Amino acid sequence: MNPVGTLSVGLAWLERWASRVLMAGFVGLITTNVAMRYLVGRPIIFAEELAAILLVWLAFIATSISIHTRAQIGVTLLVDTLPVAARKAVDLVVWVLIACMLAILLKAGITWVRSPVVEFEQIITTGWAKAPFFTIFPIFCACALIHALAQVVRAAGALRERAS
Repeated sequence: MNPVGTLSVGLAWLERWASRVLMAGFVGLITTNVAMRYLVGRPIIFAEELAAILLVWLAFIATSISIHTRAQIGVTLLVDTLPVAARKAVDLVVWVLIACMLAILLKAGITWVRSPVVEFEQIITTGWAKAPFFTIFPIFCACALIHALAQVVRAAGALRERAS
């Protein structure tokens, strides 16, 4: 396996563990909040906002994993009618385009997270800064870019094999 592919596999392993921890945290937070609300009469004030943040992080991580596993929805009706070599070429072009878009989004995401606008945003119930929570976007872009580059290398290898 190539170095980018190896990095992608390791990163996917880490993302799977992060998603498990986030899911356990989400379920634990909601369960605790329900218990506090109905058993004690004092809900956790910030539980709903924190649960929403956990779900956003979980969605981004799951999307990155889906790029690694090639589990996204695709419209292949036209592509499936092409000869094998053309299908492999289209696959390569699609992954190159995805990698380019993720690189552009990564640059924009870093700029956005470092902007003064984000710096002043706070979570209403706690007063915590939102900037650390917003870092999921550039983190997602970086991780997904690694997975997409691994797919580019795989697709280029498959196309090269076919040409040989």
